[in-house]
Amino acid sequence: MLFNLINQEKLSTPHGRSELIAFFTTFFALIYHIAVLIIFGVLHVYPMFFFNIFSVSLFTVLLILIPKHQSYVLLYLIASVEVTIHQIFAEYCLGSYTSFKFFIFLIGTLPYLIFEKDFKISAVFTAITTLIFFTLCFVHFQTRYIQHPNVLLSFRMVNVILSLTMIIVVILLYTYVVHTVEEELKKHGDNLEKEIRLAAFIQQNFYRHDNVEIEGWEIAYYNRPLAGVSGDLYDFYETNDGVKGLGIFDVSGHGISSGLVTMLVKNIIQQEFNNLKDLELWEVMNTINDRVIAEKGKIQNYLTGILIRIKGNQLEIVNAGHPYPIVYRKQNEKASFIEKAGEYPGGSIGIAGFPVYYYSQFVTFARGDEIVLYTDGISDSENHEGERFITRAFMEQIDATALLPVNEQVKAINRYLKQFRSGKEINDDMTMIIMRKK
Repeated sequence: MLFNLINQEKLSTPHGRSELIAFFTTFFALIYHIAVLIIFGVLHVYPMFFFNIFSVSLFTVLLILIPKHQSYVLLYLIASVEVTIHQIFAEYCLGSYTSFKFFIFLIGTLPYLIFEKDFKISAVFTAITTLIFFTLCFVHFQTRYIQHPNVLLSFRMVNVILSLTMIIVVILLYTYVVHTVEEELKKHGDNLEKEIRLAAFIQQNFYRHDNVEIEGWEIAYYNRPLAGVSGDLYDFYETNDGVKGLGIFDVSGHGISSGLVTMLVKNIIQQEFNNLKDLELWEVMNTINDRVIAEKGKIQNYLTGILIRIKGNQLEIVNAGHPYPIVYRKQNEKASFIEKAGEYPGGSIGIAGFPVYYYSQFVTFARGDEIVLYTDGISDSENHEGERFITRAFMEQIDATALLPVNEQVKAINRYLKQFRSGKEINDDMTMIIMRKK
């Protein structure tokens, strides 16, 4: 039975660990009471002999009940009352010198391991047993059944040694449990890390864009996932006539779940952008929103984003709850936000039952003008003073690097962003796209 309890599946749960400790301590108590039953019979201490008949019966029943119970609080309290009465009665019969009281101290050390999450009960129980133990330390019982001094000494040594040994064994047993659980968690962690690396590899190849060229435009982009798999999505929509649009999107959450949603919505956005090229872009975004809601089902993630259609030197832009794009005008050498058009806020994508209002904005670009798209992993980055990157530094860096080639401009802004954070870890996926009119 004990060997069935010591397995990784059970040790990985709080209840399984509690069951192991409860079974072990009850089994130990049963063996102990059988032994003292025999000893008290040999010594003719009949009150303790008959009491231990009851004790052996009780612990046998408790041992049978342990695998059938979901909580061991009541069972342990029953066992503890018996142990407390037994030890006080034993000291009353054989005298305080025998040190039976140490078993009361022992039972007060175990509730935190057996009661799982019932820490308040554990604290009260430990306080009561500790109070009883120290009270008995100041109470002196004389021996009522005359025994040879060596017998009393033997009782004293055995009781102290058994109590300490039991504490040490429980500590070693729980150390083994913790080690086993840690090994299991490490194995699961290694497997999860491999799966994340595989998912990241698949996602990166799924999103891969080599040598993107847009007629009349220079373009550069940057993406850094927070945890291997990115919840940011950037894409370019290409036809036989070249790249006709692009999008940047940010799925709520982080990690694998948001990364899987990006792979779902990537196909939806790409299909609707190409199939509905005769409609205005705000109508395309409405269709995308409807499809995302329908196809992701009960998945809670939603996304924000910006969809752009390229028409020569003019861009048609639809913002779906995403951070405002930034436009740099070469004529006045100044960057500024493109704020949302329309009377109502646009709204995010993929939230069922939530009204959305998308609007198309048409922005014309002259030679040297550029548009900067980004996710909030960049704009919301903070320095040690709590200042957000979007507040001041982002605009200043766009202005300061606007004469560089766009590839170098992206690198320069990211180098400065790293300095701006001053060693603070990122807490979100980061994506940036810069398009400059030739």
